Amino acid sequence: MGVVDTHLDKDGANKEDLVDFRGNPVDNSRTGGWLAAGLILGTELSERICVVGISINLVTYLVGNLHLSSSKSANMVTNFMGTLNLLALLGGFLADAKLGRYLTVAIFASITALVRFVPK
Repeated sequence: MGVVDTHLDKDGANKEDLVDFRGNPVDNSRTGGWLAAGLILGTELSERICVVGISINLVTYLVGNLHLSSSKSANMVTNFMGTLNLLALLGGFLADAKLGRYLTVAIFASITALVRFVPK
């Protein structure tokens, strides 16, 4: 077995070179943890509740106001939900490769809130 260097993080970077967004050295005891996980899970739960509410209201709108058949409106809502789930893959890629998880969640939650709550 090899010797583990305690001065390197999991990616092999030197721990002394890691800085936060203000340029200060990173204090691992104050970053991440259950608070950050709770914020992400709460945001995602709220986003899922919004999507379910939108999809239920969309069926009612398509059948009642646009006078589409139930089967056609259900198909459109299914396509809507499938598109949202595929966009989650794009969000995962952006979070892992480019933006970071916190910024990605903040951006997509803001977009969802704008779409949901901006008056038409």
